[in-house]
Amino acid sequence: MADHIPTFADICSAIADGHVAATIEDSMYQLNVYELRRYLNKFRSLPVISSADGQDSSPHSDIQNWSVPIQSSVA
Repeated sequence: MADHIPTFADICSAIADGHVAATIEDSMYQLNVYELRRYLNKFRSLPVISSADGQDSSPHSDIQNWSVPIQSSVA
């Protein structure tokens, strides 16, 4: 039996079920979705957090007036 590489549909199903089946070297494995996520996160770059220095001079330093612009459209 050939190795089974999970497809996108397999991954989506795994999210719903909590596991995905994979065959490697004629052995069947059940892979936990959380372990798969932890493995895939190794390859993503982490967001950069800027230091607190110099934030007082920012025009957006007033947290009371903070807002996010939202665009809505009707299809």
